[in-house]
Amino acid sequence: MDERSYVEQKKQFWEQYARELDIIRSKGPKSLSDDQIGRLGASYRTVVSDLSYARSLGASEGLLHYLNDLAARAHGVLYAPRSTRLAGMRSFIYRDFPALFRRTAAYTLVAALIFMLGWTLSATSPEARDMMMPGEITKPVDGDKSPLAGIDSSLLSTYIMTNNITVGILAFAGGVTAGAYTVWELAKNGLVIGAVVSKAAPMIGYADFWALILPHGVIELMAIFICGGAGLLLGSAIIAPGNLRRVDAIRLAGPTALRLFAGAVIFFVIAGIIEGFITPSGLSNAFKLWFAALTAAGVIVYLGFAGATTDRQL
Repeated sequence: MDERSYVEQKKQFWEQYARELDIIRSKGPKSLSDDQIGRLGASYRTVVSDLSYARSLGASEGLLHYLNDLAARAHGVLYAPRSTRLAGMRSFIYRDFPALFRRTAAYTLVAALIFMLGWTLSATSPEARDMMMPGEITKPVDGDKSPLAGIDSSLLSTYIMTNNITVGILAFAGGVTAGAYTVWELAKNGLVIGAVVSKAAPMIGYADFWALILPHGVIELMAIFICGGAGLLLGSAIIAPGNLRRVDAIRLAGPTALRLFAGAVIFFVIAGIIEGFITPSGLSNAFKLWFAALTAAGVIVYLGFAGATTDRQL
């Protein structure tokens, strides 16, 4: 069949399909029913097949361009986000992530326990505390033998937040080491934070210290635990794949771990906003501590109850 005969045979179908796409574009993809989407998908596959056949005929550039453009327009209608990206983000934040957190809460709990073991060791062992105290957050003061006398509170807050974000990323990524590096990062961070609290809080003053740390620290710590839980989840698939092949277990656990990490990133963003506006403000310690308490309550309610109707779907 030559090009002209082929165009005459298919022209009516192509033009009708183009008109349908124009109507859909004007009304919006949300107006499509499932049946319409199915028909449009079938027609799209026909257009793609027509384009392939036209190329095999050695058709003119004009025809190839027309069919290619028609196929691209159809693809845009059928597979474009069409506002589902924003809707999907809302669904993830308000329903999917908290439900997923509850489903995998055991891993997050283990991550928190590992962190707390490190904290406890640092708090009860002067040797561990001295070894783990970060030197970059202290400033020796002339005439004072105590290296903590010159602690910069703003630098302390920034250091802790930067450290926590780094630990969260590494704890998640450590899952590929069968969770070994995840465990190390969580324990080490517990040691470091425990050392900072034990040494810095008395020097700054307990009220000032906790008012400095807790407003954003509550969310940060939860984000770290979630990252660690995601890493442990991935590690468990490597260590104990069960009846599955190890590669299949990893393939199943990977998306879940990644979604947990994505939720933790949102927590880190919120903590960063708080650290930028609440922490350095001139608000009273009492207000900051009440704010931290409300933040903790909000985290508990959100992770404990949001998206409860989707629990059985995950």
